[in-house]
Formats: sequence, C-alpha cells, structure tokens
Amino acid sequence: MKKGLFLTFLILVSFSTINAQNSELNLEKGVKPHKGIDAIYKTFSDGYRTLKPEMVANLYTEDAAYLSPDDDITNGREAILDNFASFFNNIKNNGQTMTISFQIFQRKVEKNIGYDVGIYTIRFYKDGKEVAESKGKFVVVAVKGKDNKWRFQVDGYSGLKPQENQSEND
Repeated sequence: MKKGLFLTFLILVSFSTINAQNSELNLEKGVKPHKGIDAIYKTFSDGYRTLKPEMVANLYTEDAAYLSPDDDITNGREAILDNFASFFNNIKNNGQTMTISFQIFQRKVEKNIGYDVGIYTIRFYKDGKEVAESKGKFVVVAVKGKDNKWRFQVDGYSGLKPQENQSEND
C-alpha cells in the first residue's frame, strides 16, 4: 500500500513539474508552436528564475533593439546585458526571486523572421511567498541567424495596469 501511495505521489509531482514548465509559454488558439522561437521563451524564463542576465542577453542579436517604456532605445546585446544585470541585481539585493511567463496572442513566422504579440507576467517572491505580480504587453521580432539559432532582433514592451478585483465590483 505504501508503495502505491509513493508511486501516486511521484506521478503527481512529475505532472505538476511538467505543467509548470509548460505554463512558461501559453499559445492562444490559432497560434502555432515554433521550435526555435519557443526555445527563446523557455531560456528567457530560465534566466529570470535563476537570475542569470547573460542567459537572457544571449537571446538577443548582437545589434538588437530593446524598447523599454519611458526610456531611450537600448541598442546591442552588451547594452541589453547591462540592463538585465542591473535589474537582476536589484532583485537579488532585495532578497527576492522571480519568474516570468508568456502568453502569445499573435504569431507570424516566415523563413528567417517572425514576430509575436503577447502578454508577459512576472511574479516576485520573497522567502518562498509571492509578494508582487507585474503584467505587460509586448511585441518581439525574432530572426534566424547564420548559426541557425533564433534570437530577438526587436523587443518592445509596456506595462499593463493591474486589473481590479472583480468581486469588489459585483
């Protein structure tokens, strides 16, 4: 009996782990998976979870354009790395961790170029508990390089206002 319970427990843990990995990227109805571009989001999420700015910056082309709200255009992978290093250091200095997930609403991919439009969700944690959530909309342009790897050439985003609690309005 104990063996059966343990096996059930392992199956449930395995399922929840697989489910958590899949929740990093959600494709809306009609959005087709793309192995190369979907891999960018997986690595992006891993970089946020482990707070490794190099992991995220390497997902951009050498001359990528990063368009953050209320700021100048950041040009090039090195400048993008500086941006993520500063952000991740602030998270570490606050004793926090974070995750990021993506919901893709539109995607078009041609031979060596494609774009996605979607919403990202960042969840911030302290001492294992979620302390904040931030959502925004984004558009990215991905290109396939000579090395056959897909990377972001353009990444633009802006925050979304937090939604009001529906139960308060009922």
